Amino acid sequence: MPRLQLFGLLGAIALTACASTGTPPYDQGPFDNAPISDNGTIIQAEPLNLPPLAPEIPAPRAPVTAPPEEPLIEAPLWYDNLAHWAEADHRPAKAAFTRSCQSWVKADPDKALNPNLPQYGTYRDWLPACARLAAFDKTNGTDSKYSARLFFETEFAPLSLKTLNAEEGLLTGYYEPEIHVRLTPDKTYYEPILAKPTNASIMNLPRSEINAKSARVIAYGRPIDVFFMQIQGSGRIRYKDGRSLRAAYAGNNGKPYKSIGRVLVDRGDMKLNKASKQAIENWMEKNGPKKTKALMNENPRYIFFAEQTIKEGEGPSGAMRVPLTEMGSMAVDPRYHPYGTLAWLETKLPQEGGDYRGEPAGVLVSAQDTGSAIRGALRGDLFFGAGDEAGARAGVMKHAVRWTLLVPKSIAPPLMALPNS
Repeated sequence: MPRLQLFGLLGAIALTACASTGTPPYDQGPFDNAPISDNGTIIQAEPLNLPPLAPEIPAPRAPVTAPPEEPLIEAPLWYDNLAHWAEADHRPAKAAFTRSCQSWVKADPDKALNPNLPQYGTYRDWLPACARLAAFDKTNGTDSKYSARLFFETEFAPLSLKTLNAEEGLLTGYYEPEIHVRLTPDKTYYEPILAKPTNASIMNLPRSEINAKSARVIAYGRPIDVFFMQIQGSGRIRYKDGRSLRAAYAGNNGKPYKSIGRVLVDRGDMKLNKASKQAIENWMEKNGPKKTKALMNENPRYIFFAEQTIKEGEGPSGAMRVPLTEMGSMAVDPRYHPYGTLAWLETKLPQEGGDYRGEPAGVLVSAQDTGSAIRGALRGDLFFGAGDEAGARAGVMKHAVRWTLLVPKSIAPPLMALPNS
């Protein structure tokens, strides 16, 4: 799910939970928003009646060719050395790893996951664990926390990870927004969510030249919601009649991303330490649709979407082209971590929105996505799931993290090939 990372406001802004829609504190008068009307005729949204499910999981992409910029230092560990390992719930990671396996079984088994990272071996090195996963489920059951932990301990060996310059990295969070939309634009819901244009020339236009006449309109949402759904790369949309579907990433216009939060800070309209999604939303409500549109146009990048039917338990597809799993999938820098591989993260996790401190915890994840701000061996972005609650927790997730890789015992250092003590 190609997207832009929100944290560290000079590059963008940190997320908070969405506020409820209220009556704008200004007089908008008759609805005459030029980008969604043609000589006074409103352009009606035309979503697909029967959107397809997400595409079948394909074979892995070719690995990135760019080499790592810094060497990695790995050292064997026992599972007893991992804080929080015993009490953590590894079932989300098991579900995510199952989807990674569904991609890997379609690969050439003798190919390296990434030739620049020989320590990760070939697909053949990982496939036995994939094969034993199904048999393990039949023998031990699929719903037990203990069963999930036992699977990973049986198949994989832990290796601590650091670089020459750091033992800890940064872990942030992201989520799949769920926004309310309408078929017909009104004073609140007037920003179009567009399908991928059939005219290739439109794909190269800047945001300021793209409107509801540029492509088929899937729905109309509040400007702040649509804008941040574009930043996240996909989202769930809910129509007034209760129908829900996924607006999946379908392409972009090839323009660079520019933070509108940074624009407001540079103009003196918002203080750096107060920058948030809520602060931008407040500015938009105060200043009205014309200034809101002008602010959004400061970011020339535009994202197009495709409708998909939502399958229970599956998130949007990540860069690995497998559905993401809540608290089991993570975005990484693929120069250091091949897609599908496993990492144990010791960090702090927010328990609710506003919990900036978080609680010490560990979480096992599969690397299945990436993002423009996810750079470096120890940088990660944890997928929190869908909806406002997930967004509220993702928005305050910004903590130091220690990494431990899990690799098949067959390719781990000899000590780790021994049974776990």
